[in-house]
Amino acid sequence: METPARLTVDVGRLREGEPERLRGTLEASLLEIDDLAQVRPDGPLAYDLEATLLPGGEVLVRGRLSLPCRCLCGRCGGEFRRVFAEEGYCETFAAGASAGLDLTESAREGIILVLPSYPICGEGCKGVCPTCGKNLNEGPCGCARGGENPWGALDGWAPQE
Repeated sequence: METPARLTVDVGRLREGEPERLRGTLEASLLEIDDLAQVRPDGPLAYDLEATLLPGGEVLVRGRLSLPCRCLCGRCGGEFRRVFAEEGYCETFAAGASAGLDLTESAREGIILVLPSYPICGEGCKGVCPTCGKNLNEGPCGCARGGENPWGALDGWAPQE
């Protein structure tokens, strides 16, 4: 089995102040985020970056990262797909003596920061009925509560003196 290619920059090719464009994809398996419960990669990480050698030998990398994902909605439990993107990815690396600079782990961290811990399929998601569990996005349920507000019984409550 062939090892997937990592995201690397050949520092020896960089010239101070002249950005080098890095475009491509990185296999999602390298990101090691398959164990997230509600958000899973559904394709490769796409990157569009510029690497610039700075005075003093540091390398500035900035640009865009995006990852298509399959998600489980935290309200209704339905599956949906969405592309999450880090539009302002920016990182500085010490070039050191090595000719190659591996950006894979940094890209992994950059995309993880934009993944939601509680994904919602849409702003108008109604969730599920607290009594029967029917997805209320599909219409009202027919249970005794009828999908009413479970806290509604407290609306008329007043403390006794």
